[in-house]
Amino acid sequence: MTTHAPTNPLGEPFKNLVHETLNQWHVPGMSIAVVDGDNTWAQGYGTATFPSTPVTPSTLFYAGSTTKAFTATILATLVSDNTNYPQVQWDTPISQLIRDDFVLHDDHATTHTTIEDALSHRSGLPRHDQAYGNNLPRDTAVRELVRQLRHLPLTAEPRTKFQYCNLMYIVATHIIETLTGEWLGDILAREIWHPLNMHATFFDLDDARNAPEDLARGYYHFPEDNTYHGVDWMPCTEISGAGAVITNVLDYAKWARALINQSPPLSSSVYKAIFKPRTVLPSEPPFTGPRAYALGWWTGVYQGVEYYEHTGGVNAFGAELIIFPTLQFAVVALANTAGTSNEAEKAVVFHLIDEKLGVPVEKRFDWNAEYVVPESITEHIETEKKKVLDAINHTPPEPVLPTSLPLEEYAGTYVHPGYQTVKIYLDQKEGVLRADRGFATWPEFLKFKHVNGEHFLIVAEHVGDLGALFPEVYAAEFRVGEKGKPVALGVAWEKAMEGKIWLTRVV
Repeated sequence: MTTHAPTNPLGEPFKNLVHETLNQWHVPGMSIAVVDGDNTWAQGYGTATFPSTPVTPSTLFYAGSTTKAFTATILATLVSDNTNYPQVQWDTPISQLIRDDFVLHDDHATTHTTIEDALSHRSGLPRHDQAYGNNLPRDTAVRELVRQLRHLPLTAEPRTKFQYCNLMYIVATHIIETLTGEWLGDILAREIWHPLNMHATFFDLDDARNAPEDLARGYYHFPEDNTYHGVDWMPCTEISGAGAVITNVLDYAKWARALINQSPPLSSSVYKAIFKPRTVLPSEPPFTGPRAYALGWWTGVYQGVEYYEHTGGVNAFGAELIIFPTLQFAVVALANTAGTSNEAEKAVVFHLIDEKLGVPVEKRFDWNAEYVVPESITEHIETEKKKVLDAINHTPPEPVLPTSLPLEEYAGTYVHPGYQTVKIYLDQKEGVLRADRGFATWPEFLKFKHVNGEHFLIVAEHVGDLGALFPEVYAAEFRVGEKGKPVALGVAWEKAMEGKIWLTRVV
């Protein structure tokens, strides 16, 4: 296999490809940086904020779950510091470090889940993404979210199954902040960002908004009239070490170069720890051999070369960072739309990788086809919408039983200690039950469609990433108590669970 000499890969042909890809995936704008040996190239494409603010290499974007690599790195520094933190090792049970706060749904899991388990997504806890939020302030958000875990069902025994879980990186944040007495954002700035001259990288939305660099606006695309709709910037406090970073590609290129060279400010032992594969995963095209999750990094082999990679996504933003240490090569892409940024990024990032590796065009993996069948994103969205509508309009077996009570009797406040509150009201105009959960970290707006008896389907509309392009559908059920009034609501929020989350009616 031959590799090309380090020449600027972001020329006119690539510019045309990016704009074509942005149009196909309905992404307003994207910024890209390439690290190749001693060279760094960066370019912005498209729109950062409508109507006319362009994307530049300095434009700030949310970096989503690429944050996890930073969180894992700080924990790795604590593990390596046996003078100040001898009690912190990869096999240390988390409950020994934050005993009062870290309690899982199962006593055995509480006792045996380690730092390594949490960072490599093998704790047994599924995503439970709709459980958290409530607009918590920075000084209490992380601890409150960790304390909610005791109310969230596990779906596997620890160390038996890979289940990606943002909440476990919030646990990692709480460990760091408890042991150091500092906010994770301050630690990251002091230990990593400032030493690398990453002065346009932030852990707080207000800091990013007040920065001299422009912060892109996130959007979702409305295919019916081909328009873009702005999405409010998401506060970072609740996602913290799972996805709070806001940055630009120029700063991330500096981070990528440090990772490639394994240079200061991090020690060799820290680099070794974060890149060590921890959870083995099945192979999937176009990668060869098994993949693995390390600590904040996916790793595997592409075209015979080992890579480390992570994507990121928060409301209306997507990120992609991939490094090939043996090639001294990395690509970072940041973009600003709901649901499709990551797909567009994959297509252009792997084009750059294939160019670097000299992969013949006819042998390249078609990332657009991987995500879209047929190729039109509009047709793809319509296909997915049809699936949702088919589920909503599915005719249950006869006879269909009516609800045992008038719909207004089901209106009320239902509470779960992990999933918080659902306040149901009767929409008089449409004659349906609704609930607005705008307070959640991932806001959703619920509409109840009657199916049979006390069983409903919830159609969940979102304005950010989750379900922005088409709604999600959850099975739901009410329980009527001995006094003939609804006493509980069950919602199948977590797909990894066999059952429902049951909320108790309090009002």
